[in-house]
Amino acid sequence: MPPRLQKFLLGYSGTSLATGLQVILLPWIAVAVVGLPALHLGWVQASVLLPNLAFLLIAGALADRRDSAAVAALACLGLAFCHSGLMLYFSYRIPNLFLLLLYGVSLGVCTAFLQPARDNLVQRCARDRQGQTSESRVQKTVTWMMLAQYGGQAVGMLLASRFDHWGAQLLLGIQVAVLSVAALFLLSLREKGPRAPADEKLPHTQILEGLAQTWRRPALRELIALMAFNGFVHIGVFLVVLPLLASLYSGTGGRGASYYATLQLAFVAGTVAATVTMLRRGQGERPGRGILMCLLYSAALLVAISFGPTPLGLILLCACWGAVAAAAAALGRAIVQLFAPAEYRSRIISIYQLALFGSAALGALVAGALSEYAAPLTTLLWAGILSLLAFVLVFWSGALREVRVQH
Repeated sequence: MPPRLQKFLLGYSGTSLATGLQVILLPWIAVAVVGLPALHLGWVQASVLLPNLAFLLIAGALADRRDSAAVAALACLGLAFCHSGLMLYFSYRIPNLFLLLLYGVSLGVCTAFLQPARDNLVQRCARDRQGQTSESRVQKTVTWMMLAQYGGQAVGMLLASRFDHWGAQLLLGIQVAVLSVAALFLLSLREKGPRAPADEKLPHTQILEGLAQTWRRPALRELIALMAFNGFVHIGVFLVVLPLLASLYSGTGGRGASYYATLQLAFVAGTVAATVTMLRRGQGERPGRGILMCLLYSAALLVAISFGPTPLGLILLCACWGAVAAAAAALGRAIVQLFAPAEYRSRIISIYQLALFGSAALGALVAGALSEYAAPLTTLLWAGILSLLAFVLVFWSGALREVRVQH
């Protein structure tokens, strides 16, 4: 493996490890340490997501104007500063709701600037020794990136499970250390030599240019629309319905929170297994058709879960769900890397992520409302039916289906 790619993966896995810790640590601090009620917990969780969505397009424009490695490294240091601030506050007193909201907003802003800049480094790390790249090398680099992401998040979640034994301060300190090292790895990827003059257009003009470039390319336009659907239906359902199912199954062999953790680990295991398989076999010459098949498989899985499997059956189906989600994510991000023009790549990456995660927030609200008036299994059934309809529509359109990659 080339040294540049090694540094990229080490930096990427470090940021993902910190994210895995954050996903578990923040709600645990809010509930177990501060003792916040469910409504306030929802606001704390939203405080991380909403700034991320508000700043993503601006962050994409910045990463196209400046060196992406420097922007990603600075964002890592910003996240480390946020964690160190909360760790220091813990030395004096227990945080309150206002401080946790401020902490969450700060994390969301830094994460927004990290994501497009970090992903824009894929092309740089896919070059061979002669400075050339190929579509197959880009695909393989994206798959390595996904493995670093899922593996890092899994390790972070396992570390967070030691919360009761290690305490919040030690875990926050681990985040600070890991992000500081990740910043060094990402900073080492800066381009040497003179850079082209930065585009001094206003940010909103650059954002509009990115949107226009996306709209002109039917495959990218269709892919981003499909990712918005995936976020709304699949991620929204996963965030809301899965814990509800774990609660329902607690009386049939599961154990509430521990069973929910098992479902999450099964999902992560599926993502890792699928990513390793793609590393060995490649993504194929028709990644668009692969995404469509993942959509069809997701529809089948959602319908299967809606019939109420056994506790063990649900664990196995969650592992399959994770595998399908990982394959779709790797294929989609590879298409963006390959078909987005270099000068607009960070902006198009930010549009892709905004479509996915912005719709996920709305999907979670709709899934929660639907599950309030109907059984969670009914919500899953409707999600499966909608996925099947989306598959038919995108397959009929044909732009994504016809995407071909040269090997």
